[in-house]
Amino acid sequence: MLVIGHRGAPSLEQENTIPSFQIALDHNVDGLEFDVQHTKDYQLIVYHDFHVSYNNQTINISDVNLKDLHSMNLSYAIPTFEEVIQICPKDKIINIEIKSKNIYHDKLITHIIEILIKYNLNDNIIISSFNPFVLLALKKQTHKFKIGVLWSKSILEKWYVTQYSYKFLMPYFFHADIEYIDKQISNWVHSKGMKLFLYTVNNKQQLKIAYDVKADGIFSDYPNILE
Repeated sequence: MLVIGHRGAPSLEQENTIPSFQIALDHNVDGLEFDVQHTKDYQLIVYHDFHVSYNNQTINISDVNLKDLHSMNLSYAIPTFEEVIQICPKDKIINIEIKSKNIYHDKLITHIIEILIKYNLNDNIIISSFNPFVLLALKKQTHKFKIGVLWSKSILEKWYVTQYSYKFLMPYFFHADIEYIDKQISNWVHSKGMKLFLYTVNNKQQLKIAYDVKADGIFSDYPNILE
């Protein structure tokens, strides 16, 4: 079973940062997963939340330019997408989760594709999202990269995607919430020829579930979870 560093190695270092990714790689994970979104001036950054807390304020990432974001005195450095891509090995799985609340995001997708082509990354790339419109827009632009559908039954997930979205997305990967996975869903995923990856597997009980449903891979905050 493959282990993908969920936002790097957040159990050891601040998530979605260069040190976090480097530590995950040092622990010989099979791949990295991270989140990508646009700033106000359409710069790609690697960051999970749609907002940042600064000086007792909640600031939307989409409302601030990259320069201003970097000028904030945060306890960690928010990297650009290109900075992260520069350290990504070609022999590791690279899962890019696109964060977007919008319906239209062609510019974001085009920007991601340009950088991946620039660094000659192709076969090892997975592009995933909870937002189905992102994945549809990606397929309209290119078929170079494998698609991963994120799935959960949680009502907290705004971009809820049913298991049947594969009909129009035809994903290679099915990324399922560990809290809702069962053998029935697992059997269905594999019957459709998809690979089953589970998020986020962080303890032995969750790891047992992953083995029981025959997951092909897991996303984990702990790069040495299988040891």
